[in-house]
Amino acid sequence: MAPTFTMPDPVTRRRLAALADLNNALSGARCAAQLAGLEAGEFLVRELLLRVIDQIDRAAVMARRLV
Repeated sequence: MAPTFTMPDPVTRRRLAALADLNNALSGARCAAQLAGLEAGEFLVRELLLRVIDQIDRAAVMARRLV
C-alpha cells in the first residue's frame, strides 16, 4: 500500500510562506550588517553592527520555532 500525503490547508501554506519570507529577509539583513561591519573603521560602529547581527539571529531562531 502506498503512503498517502495530505496537502496542507491554504492557511497553513500562507503561514509557511510568510515564515520563509521572514527568514529570507533576516538572512539578507544579517549579510548586509556583516558586510557593513567589514567596511566600518570605527569601533563603535562595529560594535553596534555586532549587536544588530545578534538581534537578527535571535529573531531568526524565534521564526524557526514558529514552524
